[in-house]
Amino acid sequence: MASKNSINKPKGKIHAAAHSKRLNQKRAARAKLAAPTRSSHGRYNLQTVARPTDSKAMALYTGAPREQSGTTVTTSILSKKRAKKIERNARYIAQRKAQLEASRAAESGMEMDVQTIAKREKEVKPETNLDKVKKVLYRAIEEAAKEKSLGVAGEGTTLGVQAF
Repeated sequence: MASKNSINKPKGKIHAAAHSKRLNQKRAARAKLAAPTRSSHGRYNLQTVARPTDSKAMALYTGAPREQSGTTVTTSILSKKRAKKIERNARYIAQRKAQLEASRAAESGMEMDVQTIAKREKEVKPETNLDKVKKVLYRAIEEAAKEKSLGVAGEGTTLGVQAF
């Protein structure tokens, strides 16, 4: 039998084939042991392992397991600043959803629920003295404008010669 370094042996092709076969076997073995990822089983399936691109901070905040094996010890912690940021973003998302629902309800002509209307009434600030004075002044200006009438006495037109 020819040696590995023999000139007549297609050693490159044989070696590459054996190497790739062994790598494929290792890859298949890892795939059998690993839990399914979200990319292979849908985005919202919580029984799967998080993708490597998913946020570690979000997983820590929600308590979702990052890996399937529960015996691993982790040194990952969530800083107070990051936790506050996640909470703030969650509040913003809730506000956006509420605004979206309100605009959809307004478009469809549905009435808003009683609690939302009561909230808006509570948000209206009591009238201050400045507001009262402004109302009185504007009312006086409007009444004065209504009382004044232009004295137009239809004596013809100003076509041709303008007389002042």
